[in-house]
Amino acid sequence: ANRLRGRSGVSLQRYVLGVMLTSITVEANRLLTKVCGGRYRLYRTDEISGSGHKGGLELEVYDSQNNQRRSVTTLSGGEKFLVALSLAIGLSTVVQAQGGGIRLEAMFIDEGFGTLDPETLATVIDSLAMLQSSQGKKVGVISHTDTMSERITTQIRIIKNGNSGSSRIEIWPQ
Repeated sequence: ANRLRGRSGVSLQRYVLGVMLTSITVEANRLLTKVCGGRYRLYRTDEISGSGHKGGLELEVYDSQNNQRRSVTTLSGGEKFLVALSLAIGLSTVVQAQGGGIRLEAMFIDEGFGTLDPETLATVIDSLAMLQSSQGKKVGVISHTDTMSERITTQIRIIKNGNSGSSRIEIWPQ
């Protein structure tokens, strides 16, 4: 009874969220291992970050390059993008697996690609293409990165009409 009421420091709700986060992290690590060449791996930690927070829902990243675990807050912008993308895909996978027939058919990613080096960007694009072809997902990407526009075969382009403030939509290829 004390455990269910949270007197032990972990409420039932936090316990269930922790179990779900573990499942999501397992799925996220599958993609993260691929796009980072095995350098990074996510782990749940029981550490408490900040006063008033109960542990168990924090993430750390293991960096095989320096053989250390550290807070995800220490990642660079590009690394944070990769972790966020991996977690989003992990969440999608877990929701579909445990959702009793729920099927998430589309994913939209807004920016973030400009923070990646060319090699990692190519790996991410290949991973998204694999996700699209193997699982039949529609992947929508909002980006201003030239490499993305070169690799994405079907595009909806927003084209500004001079200085008028208006714009038009163009489907490419037509």
